[in-house]
Amino acid sequence: MATAICMPKNGMDMEEGTIVKWLKNVGDKIEKDEPFMEIETDKITMETESPVSGVLLAKLYEDGAVVPVLTAVGYVGEPGEKVPENTDSAAAEEKKMQESAPAATPQTKVSAMVLSGGNGIPATPYAKKIASDNGVDLAEVKPSGRHGEIRAIDVENALNAQPKATPLAKAMAADLGIDLKTVAGSGYRGKITSADLTPEEKAEIEAAVKEIEAVLERRKLSGMRKVIAQRMSASHTEIPNVTQNIKVDVTELLALRAKINQGKEKADKVSVNDLIIKAVGKATAEFERFRMTLEGNEYVLHNQINVGMAVGIDDGLVVPVIKDVDKKSLVEVSKKAKELAKKAREGKLMPDEMGDGRITISNIGMYGTHSFTPIINQPEASIVGVCGTEDELALVDGEVVVRKKMMICVTFDHRILNGTEVCEFESYLKNLLENPISILI
Repeated sequence: MATAICMPKNGMDMEEGTIVKWLKNVGDKIEKDEPFMEIETDKITMETESPVSGVLLAKLYEDGAVVPVLTAVGYVGEPGEKVPENTDSAAAEEKKMQESAPAATPQTKVSAMVLSGGNGIPATPYAKKIASDNGVDLAEVKPSGRHGEIRAIDVENALNAQPKATPLAKAMAADLGIDLKTVAGSGYRGKITSADLTPEEKAEIEAAVKEIEAVLERRKLSGMRKVIAQRMSASHTEIPNVTQNIKVDVTELLALRAKINQGKEKADKVSVNDLIIKAVGKATAEFERFRMTLEGNEYVLHNQINVGMAVGIDDGLVVPVIKDVDKKSLVEVSKKAKELAKKAREGKLMPDEMGDGRITISNIGMYGTHSFTPIINQPEASIVGVCGTEDELALVDGEVVVRKKMMICVTFDHRILNGTEVCEFESYLKNLLENPISILI
């Protein structure tokens, strides 16, 4: 019997994944645990491995498709083995799930594969997706499922019953609140065009056209961008956050880095960020409240000194975490930071290389930023923002000299930390950075 290969569930909060590309074609041989497709989740891009050996018999979704987790995306089996007859991906999967579902009784709830749609209407996940993508109200769709749920084919039938119209006519009608069912189409086979919309709304139509033409492009948020938007919004609205800034003299830090890097190859050189990660790790070990999280009415104190570092990528931001920074040497921290940054930019981070951080560093000093307000990476208690280095005149032993100064910005959760504690943390960190040999001791 052919084995279904499914969209994996990578983490408790993953609801869907995008098929970036298939690595195998129908008819290709697949070994057990061999990657057969590349997927994108809200956090990472990863390869999915086959649970069995055999031949790829069918693909139920094409590249670029967004698929709910644990949904079959294809079948693997022996050459010539049959797969579900209906080749429509949505219908095939729903048929498979429905056949395996127990018969409904008055006391039995709808099968687990049937989820609540808009306004509590039972609908399959794919039916909900089609309805959402096409603006279909599920309340107006007639269900055909055995449990009274709306299936993908029901939404498609509803779409086919809707008046045919050009994209411009649809956009204009939606903007003006015109029901296309009341408009007679003059286009090919009765298709509604913009010219069919009533003359009395001409001024409004022209304004709508100008607005449409003014939009260069509309792009859907990627899974990662959606999650970033949700988490940043939640962090900003749920946490009473405060940012405190302190100016640090990093002249000696830069001099120490230059000495450490003398004679080293570029790949082995230590960065300023490596030194700051090590210093922040040491400060976090010293001040235990920076290792706390808030769970209900309890403070949870964590033992590990895990430091996250924000890495910007093409379509978002990820935060790989360096574990046990206090137990690693500067060279080990530097090596791990380079490895994680490279994997982040290549989309190859593994789930255990993200999360479980105690504090995060967001370094935008390379852009010359003077000061900023970093947003806390929940559920952590704080985040350290690192700014650009600037030349400043200072009086040292009666002489005017040029010193290298940098702003350090700490945003903290005021439910866990108070201002004086953060001042003490910043002072300790400032002392480490201004006397950098202490970072290595």
